Amino acid sequence: MRRAAALATCLALLGAGCANAANRTTYTPTWTPPATASASATPTLSPEDAAARATALAMEPPAPYTPEFTPEGAATAATYFLNLYPYVYATGDLDAWQNMSDDNCEFCNSVINNVTELHDAGGWTDPWGQEITPLEWWDDDADPNRNVVRIQTSFTGHASHSGDGIESAQTNAADEILLIQMYWTGSTWSVEIVDIEDADD
Repeated sequence: MRRAAALATCLALLGAGCANAANRTTYTPTWTPPATASASATPTLSPEDAAARATALAMEPPAPYTPEFTPEGAATAATYFLNLYPYVYATGDLDAWQNMSDDNCEFCNSVINNVTELHDAGGWTDPWGQEITPLEWWDDDADPNRNVVRIQTSFTGHASHSGDGIESAQTNAADEILLIQMYWTGSTWSVEIVDIEDADD
């Protein structure tokens, strides 16, 4: 059981990088969405690239979840949110992502901007596989509507493509542990902060 004092310190620091245990130090977040590739003014795709783009755009969204105001419900919501990540890059459909994103969530907004830029230029990202495992979660003693979920993610390598299919930006496979700060709005969970946990913490 995490001590209340450690929890309060963690929540206070999470916006700039958080210590997740009583003896952890702060860290600098490094997890950012993959860079998008520039597109030609008159994109013309090869048959192979056209098929790859069609496959990406046809990706099915993750199964919906039922919001529940419990710590476990916060973990379920965080898992759903991360499952939206490859979907929005593949399809450009940001509705569910935006509905869960707090207006001040920097990571959420960077994804929205990158996905919009990529798809407005005719680009896409190949769908990728990932495994998401909630490790632990806790609420804020000062505000029980706020929870932090510590979650492990493993994802496969994938590429983002320009609208003409000529340029691409590769993202390598990786394993990360994330800290996701969630807030209960009264009817659903909103994502306030997404940070990566530094390996040295």
